[in-house]
This record gives sequence, structure tokens and C-alpha cells, in this order.
Amino acid sequence: MDGRDILAAGKQVAESVEVSGIVREWNSLEYSPVLTVPASGRRTGWGLRMKRNGKLGVAGQWGQVDPYQLVERGIGSCRYGPPANFDLPSEAPLTQESVPDGLAAMDHQGASNYLEEVRQGMLKRVPNASLSGRIFWSRDSFTLMNTRGLNAGYGKTRAVTSLSATVPTSEGLMQSGCAMDTSCSLPSVNDAVESLSLPLAFTGLTPGEAVGRKRVVLAPAAFSILLQGIRAGVSGRLLSMGSSPLQGLEGDKVLSEKLTLRDLPGLANGAASAPFDSEGIPASDKYLFRDGVFTGFIHDLQTAAASGAAESTGNSGRNLGEHSRPVCTNLVVTPSHGTTDWTLEETGSGILVTGILSAGGGDAASGRFTFDCGRVFLFRRGEIQGYFDGCVISGNVYDALSRIIAVGGRGYRTGSDILPFISLDGISVR
Repeated sequence: MDGRDILAAGKQVAESVEVSGIVREWNSLEYSPVLTVPASGRRTGWGLRMKRNGKLGVAGQWGQVDPYQLVERGIGSCRYGPPANFDLPSEAPLTQESVPDGLAAMDHQGASNYLEEVRQGMLKRVPNASLSGRIFWSRDSFTLMNTRGLNAGYGKTRAVTSLSATVPTSEGLMQSGCAMDTSCSLPSVNDAVESLSLPLAFTGLTPGEAVGRKRVVLAPAAFSILLQGIRAGVSGRLLSMGSSPLQGLEGDKVLSEKLTLRDLPGLANGAASAPFDSEGIPASDKYLFRDGVFTGFIHDLQTAAASGAAESTGNSGRNLGEHSRPVCTNLVVTPSHGTTDWTLEETGSGILVTGILSAGGGDAASGRFTFDCGRVFLFRRGEIQGYFDGCVISGNVYDALSRIIAVGGRGYRTGSDILPFISLDGISVR
């Protein structure tokens, strides 16, 4: 089945119909000091979205699909779905340009060789470290068609690399982890080693304490979690609900002039890159904040219509069987030239947060955050001197990012984002 059967069935009962499909040919490798487990498979899924009696309905399913059963579920969804306040696109987006792809031919042995290189690199930096992890990589073929004549598709390879390192110390076992999502290639071995070794490199330190308003340096993994509030705030969904903290602030300086944040769906090796979004609207690179100035919201078709925006920004995202929502793709913060990578020298004294254990207790819609950071590192005059266990930091993301001391001189991959270290002033620590 190629989706046309679902489209034909839907046309009989709805004003307009959209069908999306995905074929995923995947491989994975589980890696540990005692065992390596390869796996492979293939999955096919279809999604349906329809406009019926002025309402939107959705349905989706992985595996074998009966077109009429899928349409019946879509009809049921329309009964309680949101208003259908937009028209589906009729023009097919541009096809994706081909890019060099090192993942397409990678096999389990190639993945094993990569992990062995990471392990050897870790041993050079952190003797006695052991490595475990998982690489999941796939070739995905996407199809999108609707009753207004759009018929488009593209293919991409994607890898999710999740690694964990453990090292024995006099205080017990210390662990670190990292997750990096890429397209067309695996993360560089050096990037993986540096991310894993960062919290393990500081041993033999004395315990200390940090309480009150402090200068805080966030490593890229922690910075990415802080940006969840920004992802929510720039969404046209919150704007259409009247609950975005950024409402009415387009063109205003909201954050520090040291911060420039872009959404890059055209990033060459970005895991979230795509030539068009899940509604068929061409995706384009855009500034979210430029020198601290808020440049505008991201929209899908529904939020653009609901908020009175001129058009969708090509940021629709959804899983099979779900309604569309505006989403960021690959977030990239521009590094600062002439600044050290970790920003410790520029910061002087404070705490270094290498990761977040839990982000509960916050509210992404308002920007409020409370992070359990576990062990953090205390530094003075740019040098690590001790550690503090059980550290919790809290505040508001917009306030925190308006008081940036320094932005690091290099970007690191974390998830699908590329972010530098960032130094913030006056963060509440307890």
C-alpha cells in the first residue's frame, strides 16, 4: 500500500484528507563490557488527518493498515477534534538536496568499531573507565499526500547514540552519560569522549557547599534542558492560547545581547532536519533570538490561523495519529569568538553543572524551572576546586538568559541541538 487507498477512502466522507506514511529500516547495537547485541528490523506506519463537519480528526497505526478502519477512527476523532480553521497546502515542496551519507552503508561491525574507538579514547582520558551504550540508526522514507493535490516525500538516515561511562573511585562508582542525535553520520569520536569524560575528569576533590545566588556555568546537556522553556515560549500554540510569556514582544530585546538562537531544519547533519514539515510546508532556517531580540513565533497551519499570523513557518511536527503542533527542530546557539570553551575563566568563581538528574517542579509554559543537578563542581579563579552533592537550581529561563556572563567559544552536540557552555549570573542555588 502506498497511501492512495487511505486517501481514496477518506475522500468519501470528509471535505479534505491528508495521509502521511513512514517506512523505517532500522538497526541497533547494544554495547557493554561483557556483551554486544545486534538487532535489525523494518516498520511501516500510516497516519490520517481529515476535515469533517468543520472539525479536525486524526488516526494512525504502525503495521498492517485497513484503510476503512483507519478512516472510521478518523471520523470518531473528528467528533471531539479542534476546529478546522485552515486549508491544506496544494503545492508540493521542493525535493531535498542529497548530502554525503555515511550511515547508509554502516553495519553492526562498523557501529562496534566506532564504540571501541570511543572506549579507547575514554581510557586515555579516564583510566579504568568502562563504556556501555546503544546506537540506533535507521533509514526513514517519508510520504505526504492530500486531496488538494500535494504528493511529496523524502528520505533520511538518522542515528541516536546513547553512551554511559563508569569509573571506580575512592568514593565509589562515578558515572556520566551523553545522548547525541545525528543524521548522515555518527557523532565524532572526540565529541563523544569529551562529553563523557567531563564529569569524570574531576577526582580527588574535597566536598563543599554552594547556597544562595551564584554564578552558574551550564554544560551543553544542561543548557539544552534549560531551553525547554524557550521551546515552549516561541510556540504558536501557547500564543494562540494567550499564555505565552513572549506575547507582544516581537522585536523587543528579551534576553542578553550575547545570545543568538536559531532553529535550523536545514542543518546538514541535523537529526531533526527536513525539507518540509509534517503538513508539507517548506522548512527554512530562522532566528528565534538575535542578539537577545525576539524575532517571532513558530507556527503550523492551525496556530497561524488561530493567532492571525500571515502563514505557517514550516514548523509542524507530529507523531502518527496525533494532531499537529509547532515544534523546534535543531536548535543552535552561536558561540562567542574569543571566549574559552567552558567559560570558567570568564566567570571567575561559581558552580559548573554538567547534567540535570530531574527537571520536575517547573513550568515550561511560564519559563519557571527547578533542576536537580546531583553533583556539581565548585570553581574559583577559573579552576575546579571541589564538589557539591544534591545541588538544586531554580529560577525563570527568561530572567536567567537575560543575565549571561559569557557564551562558550565552541558548540557541542547534545540531542539534536548544537550548544556551547553558557555562564549565568545570580541563579538561585540550594
